[in-house]
Amino acid sequence: MSPVANKFSEPHKKPLKIIRLLFVLILFSVNLNAQVKDSAKVKQEKEYKNVIKINLTSFILYTNGLQLNYERILSKKRSITLFGGVIQFPIPSSIANSSISLSSNKQKSGYSLGSEYRFYLTRENKDPIPHGVYLAPFISFYHFNNARAGRDTLNGDYLTLNTSVNFFNVGGELGYQFVIKKRFVIDCVMFGPALSSYYFNVKLSGSTAADQSEQLQAILEALKDKFPLLKDLSSSEGVSKNGISNFWSLGFRYAIHIGYRF
Repeated sequence: MSPVANKFSEPHKKPLKIIRLLFVLILFSVNLNAQVKDSAKVKQEKEYKNVIKINLTSFILYTNGLQLNYERILSKKRSITLFGGVIQFPIPSSIANSSISLSSNKQKSGYSLGSEYRFYLTRENKDPIPHGVYLAPFISFYHFNNARAGRDTLNGDYLTLNTSVNFFNVGGELGYQFVIKKRFVIDCVMFGPALSSYYFNVKLSGSTAADQSEQLQAILEALKDKFPLLKDLSSSEGVSKNGISNFWSLGFRYAIHIGYRF
């Protein structure tokens, strides 16, 4: 090629170099912009590590029951839950195998406290926690006081029944939690066996035509009937002369919660 041809070809090479450089810069800009958008999306997808829940089961098992649960996510596999609330023990109006008939409540109070430490089975869950299957050791305590008016149907005398009930539970549970639209949850404790300490203090004020120890035993059996499995699994020793029954037995925990993540 002649020197003249080389001179004329040089000006054509410079625009090509500029076009190539601009093309590389455009590709780099597009890629950088995509990365910025992706990072912005990640920032927008906020992590909701807190869940507040209402225990629906407490409304069924207890009178005026309101129990709240707070779950805090600690890592990709673990969380801790604290729960508690105000609940009242459902004292029955009629006592089987007894002449006592109960009417109005003079005084009633109660509360519950407890905690769980959850291990989510991430191999079984395709979605991040708190969605999915979990195992959790738990501890809980329930305390109730109640004073109820009544009468002995045999002699017509008026009575007052005072009850104090404590439950202390240590156990483990299996559950599944559903996350709906990232913010709402349905939490189901499906299986929760426990070792439980039961304390009943039952006192009758007033005269009764029947033997008072027999009346107290009948009241205790009526209280046991209010809880699944307790009547069949609890001690058969009955109440003492002062109306106290204290024993360890098997317990069981199950619950359904609905909640909101924040």
